[in-house]
Amino acid sequence: MLKSVRMTASILIFLLMIHGVSSAGWDVSYSPSHICALKNSSVIMSCTFTYPTGYNIKKVFWTKNPVKGKEPLDLSKYPEYKQRLQYLGDTQQNCTIRLSHVTQKDEDEYCFRFITNKADTKWIGAPGVTLTVTDLQVEAPERVTEGHNVSLTCKSSCTLTDRATFIWYRNSQPLTERRDRNNQLLLQSVRREDAGRYSCALHGHSYISPAAHLNVTYAPKNVSVSVSPSGVIVEGDSVTLSCSSDSNPPAKISWFKEKTFVGSGRIYNISKISSDHSEVYKCKSTNEHGEKYSAAVTLNIMYPPRNVSVSITGSGVIVEGDSVTLSCSSDSNPPALNFSWFKENQSSAVGSGQSFSALQSGRFFCEAHNQHGSQRSDAVTVTVKVLYWKTSYTAIVVTLCGVVVAFIIVLLTCCCVNRNKLQSKSLTNSSNDMSIISDPSLFSYVYENVVAVHSCSKTPDPKMNIPLYENVTIYENLNITNRNML
Repeated sequence: MLKSVRMTASILIFLLMIHGVSSAGWDVSYSPSHICALKNSSVIMSCTFTYPTGYNIKKVFWTKNPVKGKEPLDLSKYPEYKQRLQYLGDTQQNCTIRLSHVTQKDEDEYCFRFITNKADTKWIGAPGVTLTVTDLQVEAPERVTEGHNVSLTCKSSCTLTDRATFIWYRNSQPLTERRDRNNQLLLQSVRREDAGRYSCALHGHSYISPAAHLNVTYAPKNVSVSVSPSGVIVEGDSVTLSCSSDSNPPAKISWFKEKTFVGSGRIYNISKISSDHSEVYKCKSTNEHGEKYSAAVTLNIMYPPRNVSVSITGSGVIVEGDSVTLSCSSDSNPPALNFSWFKENQSSAVGSGQSFSALQSGRFFCEAHNQHGSQRSDAVTVTVKVLYWKTSYTAIVVTLCGVVVAFIIVLLTCCCVNRNKLQSKSLTNSSNDMSIISDPSLFSYVYENVVAVHSCSKTPDPKMNIPLYENVTIYENLNITNRNML
């Protein structure tokens, strides 16, 4: 009977020791008894123990999830704990341990066990320390409109035991100004630059949460048009207009020529471009938050001269001696600066310049040139006429002049004949009295073989030579008493 009572008392004491109930100086204390640890962090399980005087500690170790009636195992013997579990205490009263690189697999109840030097004297501190391992998750709205406020939260599955300081990252770059003991990140008046991938961490810990994307939506901005090719565009080329804009969500693009809608889409192609496309183009970018137009772009299409024509100042009929001005015009880009003028049936040019003065009858045309080509105009007719009244007047004047000249010739001829008769008579009388002159020394020979020139002729004509005198002696200083001799 006494033996049975002793056995029952021993079993009761053992059960009390298994549940960690303090009894007569036996005790294990944990601080704290519940730990919320961050994934991949190190956990310190603080522990103290006491035992009655007269006992010596033979062995100490930690175990997990003890089971009644089953001897607990030493965690340091487990392969998955051997490198991560470190006993920091002693065999007197400190039973603290460090468990490194904790994961969700480490979630359990951990207890301290010690064995004394006396038989059947063992103690386990139960209940022990409950370990919960958590990761971090960023909670953010799916999208936020530019200008609004937004709050991001760094969440864990349990309340972290350590007093945590949160660090925030955007696109893997730390936001150093965003360190806070609060697990929320408040962004005021969000800008499009605030969009990105946000993650959080705890100061002093290497673990960083998975990133959450913050989508900032806004109306179109920076709308512009680019032209390809960017250089000189010649008629017949293919041209591509591209519209770019900064918007979220992506914008719908519309194209306008002046104010007329001509197409949609980011790209607008014009094949075999012509001068008809030389207009102002712009694109419109539209999304749910607004719309915006690009600056206007003017397509400057180069093309050779065309529609070349000649205009006449006045009529094409002119009076002989006058001139008519012909002007050449054309449609070209760049404007034609070189003009050549031609007369039909003549291979070489008869003039140059945009204007030409025609002095004679014929059909004339011009040719306009620029660096992209040339074109000829149709021919125009210029007619030069002589007026009838002017012709009659000229004939009358010429006739009157002829009559006057003939009259003068006849008059001069008569004068010359009368003079010749008088000279012949005088010479005859003089020859009859030559004998009265007896002293030849008084003579002075002035003319010999004199030739008379007809008075109506400007130059001597051999046919008109008349021998009037030959070997004529003229006397000077003679005292002639009978003047009738002369």
